[in-house]
Amino acid sequence: MVRCSHPGCSWRSIAPSEDAAWTQYAEHLVEEHARTVDAEVPDGMVQIKRDDESEWMTVTFDEARNIHDALHDD
Repeated sequence: MVRCSHPGCSWRSIAPSEDAAWTQYAEHLVEEHARTVDAEVPDGMVQIKRDDESEWMTVTFDEARNIHDALHDD
């Protein structure tokens, strides 16, 4: 089971496999926690912020996942 790491969000996956759970999680993030911005982002890249005080960073999806995992590593 995958759980959303956003504060106050109680979303959890219900899926037959780990891959399916991560796919559901990605869809949840886009639907509930993402917003569209007017920015030039190259194909294959995403923009992220570490927190409300930091600057936007343009990174690959894998880099974004690594940053996310490092920030939420217990």
